[in-house]
Amino acid sequence: MKYAGRALWLAGAVAAVVAASPGCGYRLAGRNQLLPTSVKTIAIPPFENQTRRPEIDQRITEQVTATFIERGGYRTTASETGADAILTGLVTGYDVTPVSVGSEGRATRYEVVITASVELSRLPAREVLFRSSHFVFKKQYNVEDASLTFFNQEIIAIDEIAKDFAESVVSSILEGF
Repeated sequence: MKYAGRALWLAGAVAAVVAASPGCGYRLAGRNQLLPTSVKTIAIPPFENQTRRPEIDQRITEQVTATFIERGGYRTTASETGADAILTGLVTGYDVTPVSVGSEGRATRYEVVITASVELSRLPAREVLFRSSHFVFKKQYNVEDASLTFFNQEIIAIDEIAKDFAESVVSSILEGF
């Protein structure tokens, strides 16, 4: 009985020390490390498009918004009204380049390159929480199948880049990578 009491006391002491000690520094992946806890709603207005490619800004904005909701658990809005922070984006470059030519002299593989910048600021003071002007994404696609046109494959490549872009932006903001 004396041994059981001592073991119980020792277990309680160990539990108290563990509970009182600071954490080991590990955090769950995907947990916010950069944003203040007061940021609950993020305004994500449409990205500005400085390229000649229509729709690219819409596709990227939609993906970034969806990714913030999925990964971060944040509310999003297109307007600053009621938002705690605002994420603004600028699509600065869009290029499509043939990278492979078939036996008929027609391009059979293209590469799409999209460049963009983003800035996340706390409202209302516009204190910058995150800024990067170095997002560059590339995707190659084939147009060998006669039933699929160049433009169909280009849209698919843009959508895939928009998903990759959104994942990268949200990871950079939430995890500091």
